[in-house]
Amino acid sequence: MRKLRSCTLVVALTVAGCSRAPRAPVSIDPELAALAPADTVTLAGLRLEVLRGTPLWQKWVVGKKVAPLDELARETGLDLRKDVSEALLASNGKDGVVLARGKFARAELEAGLERRGGKRMPHKGATLVGNEEAAVAILSASVAVAGPAPLVRTIIDQRGRGGAPKALLAEAKGVAAENQIWAVSAGMKPELPKGAELPDSLANLAKIAEMIEKSSFGADLRAGLNATGVMACRSEQDARTLHDALRGIIGLARLSTPDSEPDLLRVWDGIQVSLAERTVRVRVQIAQELVDKLLGMLPAGGAAALSPGFQLPRLP
Repeated sequence: MRKLRSCTLVVALTVAGCSRAPRAPVSIDPELAALAPADTVTLAGLRLEVLRGTPLWQKWVVGKKVAPLDELARETGLDLRKDVSEALLASNGKDGVVLARGKFARAELEAGLERRGGKRMPHKGATLVGNEEAAVAILSASVAVAGPAPLVRTIIDQRGRGGAPKALLAEAKGVAAENQIWAVSAGMKPELPKGAELPDSLANLAKIAEMIEKSSFGADLRAGLNATGVMACRSEQDARTLHDALRGIIGLARLSTPDSEPDLLRVWDGIQVSLAERTVRVRVQIAQELVDKLLGMLPAGGAAALSPGFQLPRLP
């Protein structure tokens, strides 16, 4: 029951959708977007200057140990809690990179990484510090890149010639400007090692991912959780299958929640799923007091739920 409760809480806090047209598109730092690898299939953004002022951040991040943020700061020297104003995460489906805008003391950051065993790796006028699995390059006093060294080198090589695909940037125009967390994806088929076998639950998720042609997501945390997301499927049948699967998951979760946990019942009852031709839309709105209760029920005291789900390989 405890595992089921944790899973349902995470799903409730991450499932989101939209049934209204956005007033203005989310703003993307043009310099960071121009650095994204040309083969990027997923872009995600964190508007940290705004996010740090939200009630959720103030209560659950300030003065707290948040494992994903702590690890990123240790491994890269980039502290999303103070040094970074905006972060753009780009993934090609296999590897991911963090592009950060902020205030960076190059000498201090590089020295700290060297003390942890990182090696200096000069490349075309820039310097990577780390190893082949994870490295950081400070490109200017306000722009830094962190990720696998080959990908960081590619970014340096393609400066002025690469950039995020226009299709992804166009998709981002459908995300409302008031969101502090957002993501867009061109869709992808999960790649697994040859002979790899997944548990039934993960195999089903992989099948669902294959149905999605493109998707967008946005979350506004200024007053509780107001999240939006749209998934365009490859066919109307795929959309119907995805719609019914989401409705089934929510319905099962609703039936599995005991009457003694009214807060969870309020969450499930508030999630809306709709279908229009090849597009599935999901929307959830959770009041601040309910968000706080749900985060307080999570095993890690709620902090883990704030992770964007992006991890870098460890430095030595």
